[in-house]
Amino acid sequence: MTILIIALSLVVLLTVLSYIMASKFAQVVALPHTSDYEKSRQDRIRMSGFDLFTVLEGRKIQEFTYKSEFGYNLYGRIIYADSDAKFKDGHQRVVILSHGWTSNHITMLAYGKIYLKMGFSLVAFDHRFHGKSEKGVNCTMGLYESKDLVGLGNYVRQFFPEDTIWGLQGESMGAATVMQAAPDMPWLSFVAEDCGYSSVRGEMAATLDAKKLPHFPILNLGGIILKHRYGLDMAKVNAVSSVARTDVPMLFCHGDNDTFVPTKMVYDVYNAKKDKKQMQLFEGSTHAESVWDHPEQYEQVLEGFLKQYNII
Repeated sequence: MTILIIALSLVVLLTVLSYIMASKFAQVVALPHTSDYEKSRQDRIRMSGFDLFTVLEGRKIQEFTYKSEFGYNLYGRIIYADSDAKFKDGHQRVVILSHGWTSNHITMLAYGKIYLKMGFSLVAFDHRFHGKSEKGVNCTMGLYESKDLVGLGNYVRQFFPEDTIWGLQGESMGAATVMQAAPDMPWLSFVAEDCGYSSVRGEMAATLDAKKLPHFPILNLGGIILKHRYGLDMAKVNAVSSVARTDVPMLFCHGDNDTFVPTKMVYDVYNAKKDKKQMQLFEGSTHAESVWDHPEQYEQVLEGFLKQYNII
């Protein structure tokens, strides 16, 4: 009898501990600590010496608020190309920038400065729960973010001529978001993604591996909590299936030393794309650092991709 009581007590204790760990895990995913604009600026100055705010200097900027179909507001800015920036075909070019988990649109100006140099205008915005967008909702790792991106894209098109050429650039969670949104944006001409995860379940598993925590029961219980407490169904965040349905040219970039979103994930999404695709691994780069570690190469790769598919 004593042995049975001890065994039952251990089962109860392990169950409670598993639930606590899974609950905390889900909370960190859905309600992360996010960076404001100044922190993002100072972090990058400290790491690279570059002030992202200089990208905005002297630019015509138009702020906007987009009301998501789910009822909350997203903050964004249109950063216009130089007035003398002209393409031979007379069409304007615009790229929508999609930032990563815990971040905000300021960090995406690292990519934006490359596009501005080529003559593109930028649409930079903060995902739900991030930056200056509404905080009354939680992060869903690309599930609702991708739906928001589709709606926001349709909204900002009103500020440009009908014949404008459009693209998407995403990083990390923002990359997973653009990959999922692309099939529902038929007016797109290209997509570029950097270090996006192939599925959120795979990313959660990789995170647990990095922390040397077991998948079972944390991932299983965490998935249930994410779905029922935070509305994040991990099964519905799968970039592989979305990329397979995307017709426009896609550029897949990844650091070859990324452990946060394991480098192997880029092969999953690249192989899912049937055609009109290009992949570039950046030597030695960890997560979301390729554009900083290899600025000249990154610019050459991006420009070469856009020229290959007659975007510029």
